[in-house]
Amino acid sequence: KLDRMADSVTGQTVVDPKNYLTDLKSVTGNVHSAEDISDIKKARLLLKSVITTNPKHGPGWIAAARLEAELGKTVVARQLIAKGCKMCPDNEDVWLEAARLNDTKNAKTILARAVRHCSTSVKIWLRARDLETDPNARKAVLRRALDMIPKSVRLWKEAVEQETP
Repeated sequence: KLDRMADSVTGQTVVDPKNYLTDLKSVTGNVHSAEDISDIKKARLLLKSVITTNPKHGPGWIAAARLEAELGKTVVARQLIAKGCKMCPDNEDVWLEAARLNDTKNAKTILARAVRHCSTSVKIWLRARDLETDPNARKAVLRRALDMIPKSVRLWKEAVEQETP
């Protein structure tokens, strides 16, 4: 009798127990299977080993930070890549990844420090220019970059395009 009454209630939601976790996973995106969790632990262990045994290896820091960022642990990712910047100050890719993982304000600060270590990196200068919203500030960044790397064809091309109305 209760079953019949429950079926006749309007607005009732029926929960399918088999698909419940699948639906929950699609909603949250953070629920992982046991295999996924095991793979994540293995990847963390491997990357920790890489950055511990060879701390001057920039791609190891980048991979470790990207793993954490992909898992939604942005703070941990930022901490890892900050350590990477300290350990690999001459690696432009580590600096660019640090800028990517941060908001615009912090990214500008990070790239300002990056320029002190990698003053001849065209990629860093162009990324710093891209973060500027004011056209005059964009031009100033390109002029400073050209002061540091006067023979860069790419920088000259960008500077000419910036000046064209």
